[in-house]
Amino acid sequence: MSRGSRPSRAGPRWSRRAGITPSDIRACEIYDCYTYTVLVTLEDYGFCAKGEAAKLLEDGETSLGGRIPVNPSGGLLAKGHPVGATGVSQVYELAKQLRGEAAKEGRQVKNPKHGLAVNFGGFGNNVVTTICSALPRGSKA
Repeated sequence: MSRGSRPSRAGPRWSRRAGITPSDIRACEIYDCYTYTVLVTLEDYGFCAKGEAAKLLEDGETSLGGRIPVNPSGGLLAKGHPVGATGVSQVYELAKQLRGEAAKEGRQVKNPKHGLAVNFGGFGNNVVTTICSALPRGSKA
């Protein structure tokens, strides 16, 4: 888990600390209280160059079948804005994705090994990044 002030500070840290790259992530749960927070997060976390996030959305790269599915849970629009519980709901969704349990709801991403949750507090002055990884098949937690 990485904490930072603003996505621009937290973004570069997560990949280095986790030892994975944006291309390793197969599911993202990004705090989407406003559209710009998703766009800024995608750019600051290295999923695309600055100014290119809108194109990712337009090209379907962030859809369920896209290269980097964002908010397969539906985000805050689908579940409301449970202040204080948003981060827990993001990690819960990633756990379901990594276990292959989201297929029941028709929102399973393909072959997830790593998931990324990004949650904001305040106006982006507190950012928490959580990386979740699947256990190898047959292993026990």
